[in-house]
Amino acid sequence: MAEGLLKKIANDNQFSVEVRSAGIAAFPGVPVTAEAVQACREKGVDISSYQSQPLSKNLVMDSDLILTMTGKHKEMILKKMPALEPKVALLSEFAGAGAEDVEDPVGQPIDAYRAVLGQMEEYLKKALDKIKN
Repeated sequence: MAEGLLKKIANDNQFSVEVRSAGIAAFPGVPVTAEAVQACREKGVDISSYQSQPLSKNLVMDSDLILTMTGKHKEMILKKMPALEPKVALLSEFAGAGAEDVEDPVGQPIDAYRAVLGQMEEYLKKALDKIKN
């Protein structure tokens, strides 16, 4: 959801950015949930063709910035690859909103996905402003 939403926000702001998402415990090729597709569609974002991919060394090494949804995700990445510290940040902190996790709504009703998407949207808009500057 964050990848699709950030791509849309960047496009709406006529800003070119390459965005890729990955999960710390993701299995490759798993389609997104129907709830995620619906919640994103309501925001004008089509993620219906997205599939999960696990976080890999190549992916992080090719990245300029790695934004995590939770503090635990950030901690896990830095524990395995401490040299990445300058480019790893908790999304909410990077956006200037304090240290607040964006919890995974998987298994919850559509309203939980909508709430998480709204939270992401707020942070991602602020993050994009920071990236642009």
